[in-house]
Amino acid sequence: MENRKSKCSGYGMFTGVCWVIGLGIILSVAIGLPLKKSLGDNSSALAALVATGIGFAYVVLSAAEWLAQTRALKSNPLPDELDLSERSVAAERCKALTGCSTLHRHIRRLLTAWAAGASGPQVSSMAGNQMLRTMGVLAAETVAVLILLGSGAAFGAPQVLLTLGTGCMVLVTLMAIARFQLASQLAGYIESNLLARIGNDTPAAAGLEFTQVLGKAVTDSTASLATAQAKFAEQLAKVQADAAAQAAKAQTDAAAQIAKAQTDTAAQLTKAHSDAAAQIASAQQEAAAQAVKAQGETSAKLAAAQQETAAQLAKAQDKVAEQLGRVTEIATSVDNILKLQQTVDGTIKGVTATEEFKSTLLELKRHLSESDEMLKNLAKPRSIRLVEQDRE
Repeated sequence: MENRKSKCSGYGMFTGVCWVIGLGIILSVAIGLPLKKSLGDNSSALAALVATGIGFAYVVLSAAEWLAQTRALKSNPLPDELDLSERSVAAERCKALTGCSTLHRHIRRLLTAWAAGASGPQVSSMAGNQMLRTMGVLAAETVAVLILLGSGAAFGAPQVLLTLGTGCMVLVTLMAIARFQLASQLAGYIESNLLARIGNDTPAAAGLEFTQVLGKAVTDSTASLATAQAKFAEQLAKVQADAAAQAAKAQTDAAAQIAKAQTDTAAQLTKAHSDAAAQIASAQQEAAAQAVKAQGETSAKLAAAQQETAAQLAKAQDKVAEQLGRVTEIATSVDNILKLQQTVDGTIKGVTATEEFKSTLLELKRHLSESDEMLKNLAKPRSIRLVEQDRE
């Protein structure tokens, strides 16, 4: 059985507990603001106020639910042109239904079961169970709200709240009657537009239909298999003939291409051999000419180098001879200088050894000593005394 993701989630009606309590608190605040002075801080009065707000919230949401169900019923989700006896049509219609009302939910469940292989009685039983659950929920909601509103009188609420509570109980009762009537209409619509059109698909009828369908399918399959085998044999013979012709043609083309390739290869090899021989001969001639030219250039360079080396050696020998002559002259001059020095030394020794030189040296020392003494005396400070005398 194919799993279908639900298009709607939650309770499926506007009168869910969360919706009723949330809107009830908002309406309680709206009703309690004008009655703030009369309510005071009495907790019983506040409880009665909340109960009244929840009652009015249930009335508002019930009215919205009734309008939504009425609109869904008028939209005719199961038109007469649909052949719901075909399970495939039922499956497609189930996917096409996108509404989230109670009617759409019930129809989707029944179509899903029918498309999955359930029999007609099973689908009818499911429809009856769904309607019983819906009626039970409506009755339980109505009784619970009436009990809540009736308990508000026991809280000792002000007269205003008691009046509002009584009016709310009347509205709840009227909405319950309207919703029960609408539920009966929904049940009649499902019976006439769904259950009556899917047929009485009992297990025996289903088995007979299955046997007939199976026999027809086997006959059709046998005929189709024979036709397919004949077509396959014909196509196989044609393919084999085409393959043989293509293979022969391919062999002929391959032989011609191989012969042509061999001829082209031989011609290319001959031409390459001739070109290589010519290139080798030309290269040998060029190498011989270059070798001769290189030898001539090398010989000329060697001769020039030898001549230059000989000239440099001769020039160097001349310079060496000149330097040797100068060295000889310098040696002679040094010898003369040494001899002159010896002569001067001997003369000096002879002069210093005489008495006259010694006496002159002593006289010079004495004279220098006296000069120093005189200079010292002259350098001393002097005092001048002036003496005044009378004239006689």
